[in-house]
Amino acid sequence: MKALILDLHKNLREILGDKLDPEEYKAYRDSFEAFDWNSSGRISHGSLQSAMRRAGQNPTDIEVLDIINKIDNDTGGLDFQEFCQIMQEMNKDDDQETRYKETFRVFSKDEEGCIPAEEIKFVLMHLPGKITYKEIDEMINTVDKNQDGKISYSEFRVMLGAVPLLIPDNPMPAKQEMAKEKELENSQKP
Repeated sequence: MKALILDLHKNLREILGDKLDPEEYKAYRDSFEAFDWNSSGRISHGSLQSAMRRAGQNPTDIEVLDIINKIDNDTGGLDFQEFCQIMQEMNKDDDQETRYKETFRVFSKDEEGCIPAEEIKFVLMHLPGKITYKEIDEMINTVDKNQDGKISYSEFRVMLGAVPLLIPDNPMPAKQEMAKEKELENSQKP
């Protein structure tokens, strides 16, 4: 049995390299096998989203369609190696997002969850390399879409080269409006 496990681990390393640890492999294998109903070593494209969710990801329908369009080889399904590659790619994207958030938290000290443009200017001016005031102002004016002199998380991500998020820059007014509506409902109750 031990030889079989070592052989399986060796084969996995040949397929995927050293990037996947045994716990990830087991999670991916369990998720894949749960949707490989006929034990063919393949899952249908229709089962991909459910298998990914079982393995810890939460892709949107559009993300799954994009993945299928990239890997589609007219078989209507994918094998375990392709599934692992997809999951690793999704995890890589998550890691990048985590880095954006951690970097943003270093600079975001105000109560609104924004970084003052002046603080960004100060940091950029003290980085190694030649960045002029004009270049910094241009960068900030480009990403500060609402021109409030503060950089929101969404704007910060764009400044670092990420795809823009579709989130409001100031979600607080919406929360305050919901609280007012609840208060109004409660005041109208007998």
